[in-house]
Amino acid sequence: MKKLATTFLFLLLLLLSGCLEFDGQEITLTYDAKNDRIDILVVYRGLFVENGSGSSDKPLEKALQDLATARETGKVAFWCNWPVAFALTGTDSAPPPVQALLEHVDVENGPLFTDAQGQLCGYQFVRIRSAKAFAKKLETMLQLAAQAALTTGMTGHGGRHQFDEDTAELLREYLRGGQRLLLIEPGRIELRLPLSAKDHAWVMQQVEREFVRGMSSELLRHQAVAKRRAEGGEPMDTSTGSSPVTLDAGGLDAAVTKAPAFRFFWDNPWSLQREPDLTRIGLGVRGNDAVRVTKAPEGFYHDSLLEALREKQETVEEGIADEELARRFSELHERDALLPEKVAASRKPK
Repeated sequence: MKKLATTFLFLLLLLLSGCLEFDGQEITLTYDAKNDRIDILVVYRGLFVENGSGSSDKPLEKALQDLATARETGKVAFWCNWPVAFALTGTDSAPPPVQALLEHVDVENGPLFTDAQGQLCGYQFVRIRSAKAFAKKLETMLQLAAQAALTTGMTGHGGRHQFDEDTAELLREYLRGGQRLLLIEPGRIELRLPLSAKDHAWVMQQVEREFVRGMSSELLRHQAVAKRRAEGGEPMDTSTGSSPVTLDAGGLDAAVTKAPAFRFFWDNPWSLQREPDLTRIGLGVRGNDAVRVTKAPEGFYHDSLLEALREKQETVEEGIADEELARRFSELHERDALLPEKVAASRKPK
């Protein structure tokens, strides 16, 4: 799903890497038709220091810098920096269509806090202003991406795939009729893909292979990290490593049911519907007041970052409950978002 999600969500938004990671995530999206805006609550569960690839010889210092930079630039990340992460400053080199989207986006950083389990967490409010215009721009990007894919094909598992003439004709007729590829409505987001039966099968094959590859990677990595930590190893090392990992049937069942790639399909209201010549992929429940998406924790959290912040006497609110987060999110609906100083300064007329 990685290549497909990157294409069909925000396309080329800035992918940023670092030593700061989060173990789980919850996203709540509401659509305010009266004020023509979308408000999003992004909760990061279990902020921790990761050095799985050995990318830094000072991972804790790098994570602290990553955190400071994220708060200065209004960086937002989904699903552990993949498939999408973007910042509101430093985007001058981004493609013009991406910059046009970010013009609609405000980000307000909430305070760091600990949850009921004592884990370090954070949250942000994201607002999309002039949501109809934003959706129109995003729709245009999707249509251009779809038309380009018909011409050049799309790289996937098994090599490059060329869409057939039936799909090309279906897309032309679909767009000619004024239909949209992306539908945003209260409680639900839906992606609509005009596809021939053959190309639908290829898309499903890509989803299947990415899911299998992702989940197997998660299982091996989780078991390797758990084993290393049990033996007193470095908690910041979240790499798979070279040590053999074995699971019996019972252990495999438990590991599978906790893997985020597996849990996504059971923790979230998604749907896949195949109609003649059209594939619909939906998220949310039509008519609800919000779309809610959860990423299950991977089990990599450790307290190194929390301890470092406390040593620096950084403000960390203790024991914030979900109900309090919901109350603060509700208050946002009645006011403007408070941008980070650096972001606000970059938006002032010159």
